[in-house]
Amino acid sequence: MNGSKQVDSKEVGLAVGLIFGKYFLKTEHMHYGYWPGDLPLDISNVAHAQEKYTEFLASYIPEGTETVLDVGCGTGATAKKLMDAGYSVECVSPSDFLTGYARDLLGEECTIHQCTFEELDTDKRYDMLLFSESFQYVGLDDALTDAGKYLKENGHLMICDFFRRGGEIKSFMGGGHNIEEFYDRVSSSGFRIIEDIDITDQTAPNLDLVDDLLGNFAKPVWDLVQYSLSSNYPRISRILKWRYRKKIEKMNRKYFSGLRNAENFKADKIYKFFLMKKCK
Repeated sequence: MNGSKQVDSKEVGLAVGLIFGKYFLKTEHMHYGYWPGDLPLDISNVAHAQEKYTEFLASYIPEGTETVLDVGCGTGATAKKLMDAGYSVECVSPSDFLTGYARDLLGEECTIHQCTFEELDTDKRYDMLLFSESFQYVGLDDALTDAGKYLKENGHLMICDFFRRGGEIKSFMGGGHNIEEFYDRVSSSGFRIIEDIDITDQTAPNLDLVDDLLGNFAKPVWDLVQYSLSSNYPRISRILKWRYRKKIEKMNRKYFSGLRNAENFKADKIYKFFLMKKCK
């Protein structure tokens, strides 16, 4: 053992996604896009749709808000937009790779807490906490209890994320808290919901773009890599296919089955925007 730190495959995936988005789609955002009816669904419009998403969030920031804690800030692109609009923003980022990227983007003006939300340790209190596609990664009890702890009196909690509908249908895509369980926890959490907006129809189209990209770009590249490996190094190819057969089967089923589309997403998920006010 040489003591070196093992590379996290999720970190590699984040890096690849960011590189692809930045250089091919001209975007530094890593969240879903928001597709109003007048924006054509085309991969060339992804960056525009992601800006629409950020604009949608910003339009609901309550009057009088000055300080914001962006939980799970990703690349820091949303935090940067908020800072440019005059808000004082701090971030929570558990990812080594994304934290480094966000620090480069946001500079010394923004404090980034490199930890999970559950591990956050600060005496500061904020006017608003923002969970933009990060709420699903925090336990419901921890998220709601700790959110109240870090908010000022009458502060606000903004959540924009997808939830599971709770029926028998299970999609290809994991993640998301059960929406009925969420409502049940909120009712006894000390928060009052003041905005509850279903934006599934405006966000689900992202999945059709992903499905198209996987089928027409990623799958041919993957097939070409396998063909090249099996042709030039048949013995190594056979060993790798046998050793990693379960992972390969899972990847083919998850990414190349043609099931990552808007219709299947909407059957199992609901994408919600919530603005809630701390009442106690």
